Amino acid sequence: MHKNDKAEINSDEEEFKSFFSETLKRLPDKTSKIIHNSYRKSRYQAEKVLVKSQDKFSHIFSDFLAGVDDQTKNKCHKIIHAASLSAAIVGCSPIPFSDAFLLVPIQLTMMSRLHKLFGQAWSESLGKSLSKELLVVSLGRGAVGNIIKFVPAAGTITGAAINASVAVTITESLGWVTVKMLNDGEDIFEQAMSFKGQFNILLKTLHHSKKYK
Repeated sequence: MHKNDKAEINSDEEEFKSFFSETLKRLPDKTSKIIHNSYRKSRYQAEKVLVKSQDKFSHIFSDFLAGVDDQTKNKCHKIIHAASLSAAIVGCSPIPFSDAFLLVPIQLTMMSRLHKLFGQAWSESLGKSLSKELLVVSLGRGAVGNIIKFVPAAGTITGAAINASVAVTITESLGWVTVKMLNDGEDIFEQAMSFKGQFNILLKTLHHSKKYK
């Protein structure tokens, strides 16, 4: 492996560790312990889900971000990748009916870091409100996976895989819409309707993509 590639991988891993640690601190102690105890198995499953998701949707995100320069896009990608991996790990963890709402702390951490990257102020309270509203849009698709988790012998892995995929899609969509609006000089709090509109349009595009399975 090339030296620059190794440095890039190490940089991505450091970003993830920092992000994941910050996210766990936002969660209830009991939930954090469950996620921590199942971390190795959950991360292995999560990484497979993340690769599949990126293979399916990378072209759509590239088109959506046509106006963002490569340097900025790469910096944002580190943050969004860390958030998406964190979301997938939570989606793969054995916490029935809770993982969808556990995305909110991940989303808040991601959005605050993206705002900092662009030198913009961040409102935790407004961000939390917006994040919860956007999460509700996709709760229906995650419900199936949560129910499967309760079926004996059906396997937690099946249910987790569905939830992890949904978690990654929601998180990446939210992240890249945030990047697009920040790059365009728009305030997501002052133009919340525009933000939610772009988020819904991007989610629908992903959902109806021929590569979406």
